[in-house]
Amino acid sequence: MCTGIKIDYEDGCVMGRTMDYEVPLNYNVIYLPRNYNFCNDLMGNPLYSKYKTLGVCFENRDPLKDGINEHGLMGITNAFAGFNLYDNEVEFGKVNISSLDYFTYALANYKSVAELVDDLPNIHISTKNHRGENVISPDFHFMFADLTKKCVVIEPKGKKLVLYENPFDVMTNSPSFESQVRKLKKLIDLDNLDEFNSAKDLPGGYDPVSRFIKAFYLTKTHVKPKNYKEALAYAYNIMGAMAMPNGFVKNKKYNYTTYTRYICVYDSKHKLLTVKSMTNPIVYRLTFEDIEEENKRQAFFIDSDFLTERIK
Repeated sequence: MCTGIKIDYEDGCVMGRTMDYEVPLNYNVIYLPRNYNFCNDLMGNPLYSKYKTLGVCFENRDPLKDGINEHGLMGITNAFAGFNLYDNEVEFGKVNISSLDYFTYALANYKSVAELVDDLPNIHISTKNHRGENVISPDFHFMFADLTKKCVVIEPKGKKLVLYENPFDVMTNSPSFESQVRKLKKLIDLDNLDEFNSAKDLPGGYDPVSRFIKAFYLTKTHVKPKNYKEALAYAYNIMGAMAMPNGFVKNKKYNYTTYTRYICVYDSKHKLLTVKSMTNPIVYRLTFEDIEEENKRQAFFIDSDFLTERIK
């Protein structure tokens, strides 16, 4: 139940997301250095990072849920429930990897969206390793952007990874990206956004289609930022409007509530990570220049307690 957006400014862009989850979890920021063995491929071979990466993970484990690398390639993973169309066997001659690790692999190995797109035919995601054993390969799809402002969505389809250009700068959850776009175009005349009665007709639900349409409209009609700080602020404003309050959506399967755990926004130009807990209004930031031991994996934890600052 996550929502991601991209907002452009003059010489860069930011990408933000809500992390909505239905069971208790611990999340934190991690830094992964170059030449770091972040996972093994499905053939049992170790995979190493070419580039430094910052991002948010669960339980201080290496698979990133969102992040940015030292060249400004940034992205997010979102749940793609019911569309786990990955293969169930490896394909020799390709990089065989689980969907759990593919996102980290992308940030650790590509400088740009263009590089990622060029190499996509060489990537094979499977739910089993070379011995036929099941591996953790969740229902995921992915959105990436970089300093050029190019944005793409990658989804599994027919046991292959399919690429979509994403001028809409939004991704939510299943159904497929193509289906989301069709429903968006059915509701809104994209060439005449000002004629849409947003006060009356904008969807208010938290289902993926409603969030896709709402996030698109809020992003595209928002005042254009002049610089990265305004872009960060606007992204947090929009993500705040997309956030799910605790208790609003009850998950009977797990006997918990699905709600937004954190919001993060990355900046491509300054290679910047920012993140805030939904229970603490303070936004925390981290850049690669802040890392003192650049050859060492490091974990960082943000304060989730409600904090305020005295007016000066």
